[in-house]
Amino acid sequence: MRRGDQPRVELPEGQSFTKAELLEAGDISAKTFDLIRKAARVRGPGHGGLNWVFSLSDVQAIIHRAEGGTFTERGAPAAALWRAMLAERGLKPVGDALDHSPVASGARRRRPGPSR
Repeated sequence: MRRGDQPRVELPEGQSFTKAELLEAGDISAKTFDLIRKAARVRGPGHGGLNWVFSLSDVQAIIHRAEGGTFTERGAPAAALWRAMLAERGLKPVGDALDHSPVASGARRRRPGPSR
């Protein structure tokens, strides 16, 4: 272990997902997955790392990011498949487990700026 590294906390069985599982279940490339993961601000492997383990909250954040923003075209189908994978394991989908609405997160709504 390098200086500054923290040992990973053991995750409960059935609530952890490897990168390989998510790539296979979502039917997307590693590059697209890493773009979505980074946009969701979820830590991941430097290069490759198909055995990297993601927690349930990590996967929920990735699903939330995949369904919106610039990833709707590539991410939405993968997010639907990931939701099905969670349901198969008896876990709650993102909308039921986490509420990312602006009101729930305490975020303030932007005022429309002057039109040019």
